[in-house]
Amino acid sequence: MIDRVGAAPRATVLADPSPESDRQVVVQVEATALNAIDVHVAEGHHRAGPPKVPYVPGFEVVGTIVTGPDQGLRVHANVPAGLVPGVDGGLAELVLADRAACIPVPDGLSSVAAAAIGAVGVGADLSLRKAGLRAGESVLVLGATGPFGAAALRLARLAGAERVIAAGRNPERLAQVPDADALLVLGEEPLPERLASLGGPVDLVVDPVWGPWVMQAMGCLRLGGRYVNVGAAGGEGEFRADALRAAQLTLIGFSGTTAKPEEVFASYTRIAALAAAASFTLPTTTYSLPEAPHAWQAQASSPGRKIVITP
Repeated sequence: MIDRVGAAPRATVLADPSPESDRQVVVQVEATALNAIDVHVAEGHHRAGPPKVPYVPGFEVVGTIVTGPDQGLRVHANVPAGLVPGVDGGLAELVLADRAACIPVPDGLSSVAAAAIGAVGVGADLSLRKAGLRAGESVLVLGATGPFGAAALRLARLAGAERVIAAGRNPERLAQVPDADALLVLGEEPLPERLASLGGPVDLVVDPVWGPWVMQAMGCLRLGGRYVNVGAAGGEGEFRADALRAAQLTLIGFSGTTAKPEEVFASYTRIAALAAAASFTLPTTTYSLPEAPHAWQAQASSPGRKIVITP
């Protein structure tokens, strides 16, 4: 539970949740994935404002329905913990969820893997689709050393991208990134000139970083290229509109929190099928529920891996 804004979760004992309508189910938690939004909300930095404390964090849960419709079904569920007053999340043994927010998990996929691939996999999938990635195109992925970047690289490759380039701020982590034809270290500018030796400009930039690298990355696009932004992990940065006009670029914004429920359902189903077939995996570190404070600290430090907590 988080009992004050900005604090890490602490262990406590709560009453078991129970459905308040036939649209709700109780899920016995088998795995909860931590995401940047969990920390963002707890610190009071979300655009919705500070959370109403106390609450149990954990947006992304995998487990089995034990009360309500479809008992025995293993599902992935999104729970708006901290964003909606009175709603608790998945850092618990049991969690109350809307049945409509529960997506069946394939039998061949472990609960840890099913949790790890969810938010970042769906976000990468939907952002690439919104950007209109086509087979044979070239893609530059910023933040490639993090889970979202790794997911975007893999899905771009599976979508038939001819050239996939990974960019990141940590050279050691970047050297271990799979699915990339070439690597670019952010901070070793200018990126466009360095890209010239790696096949030239790209059709699409996928950017969860923004910050001081936005104009450099925009300069890596060919005439008429597309730039999809999904976050600002690197902070705000200088942006000049003349760069859009001069190269006739398309700037696209994407947020998973505003994706339509049917889009999320279809996307997670696709991603889970790929994961069950061993075509899509993400580096993952697992913690037990009593280790949740350590897991929280690891998530806050940008670990470069998915953090998953199991009861």
